[in-house]
Amino acid sequence: MFQRVLFATDFSEYAEKALDCIAGFPGAKEIVLLHILEETWSPRGGGEIQETLTPAEWNSLREEKNRLEKLVKDLRVTIEVRASSDVAGAILDTADEKGVTLIAVGARGSSIVDGILLGSVSMAIIRRSKMNVLVMRHKITEGLTGKTYEMVCPMILSRILCPIDFSPHSDNAINLLGSTKGIGEIILLNVVSRGETEADIRNAVKAAEHQLETIGKTLSRQGIPVRTMVKTGNPGTEIIKTADDEGVSVIWISSLGKGWFRELLLGSTAYSVAVNARQPVIIIRSSKPE
Repeated sequence: MFQRVLFATDFSEYAEKALDCIAGFPGAKEIVLLHILEETWSPRGGGEIQETLTPAEWNSLREEKNRLEKLVKDLRVTIEVRASSDVAGAILDTADEKGVTLIAVGARGSSIVDGILLGSVSMAIIRRSKMNVLVMRHKITEGLTGKTYEMVCPMILSRILCPIDFSPHSDNAINLLGSTKGIGEIILLNVVSRGETEADIRNAVKAAEHQLETIGKTLSRQGIPVRTMVKTGNPGTEIIKTADDEGVSVIWISSLGKGWFRELLLGSTAYSVAVNARQPVIIIRSSKPE
């Protein structure tokens, strides 16, 4: 499902390393390599807008394209250059026009504020995108070269934490996960966050365990190793803690749900996880009705 991926580059060293990982993403067949120019008024006057790259920038784009096509066999790389005062909007518009299935944005360390683009741009993409979004982390690309890259980047789907809340939206995320190639182990997690009494919480945990077991059996029949976990507490906190404790390679979450994820566009648990997790995060957009 991630055959065509869009990545906006700023020519930084981090962008180059993140791009190498994205090019090696399982199933990726085409990378749309995008560079956004900030609109500037022409010194000639008359209201013209400068929309040209410098020779050095054109060379950088061509070098990145050639390097990626040599790095990954049969990978197609196309170059797009846009000029806009709304960088996030230009990225989203390009993604829509090109029919990409995944937009990749970068985040260094544990905060998206230090992103590959301006922090506000990365956050705007996460909030506004109607497409799947991959938030890369600096940690996974730091120091990757040669054989180290070959071992780590293609293994981004080797151990996946999939938080679910049993809504149609998280069901959709699970179905997409099960149909994605290159999957290693899946950890299904439900966090019980409501209950007026201890008995209520115990019953909710029991019910969640039963539901997870059913889902796990379905995935196991597809030959995918599955583990299930039920925890109690704050969903965002528990998701991030579990990702660290289990050493997962990526967190795969639905953008909507009946409780945790419903307010993603306004700043919910899913948004908090995307911003604060130390692992790459894939946000799955759902076309299912509310």
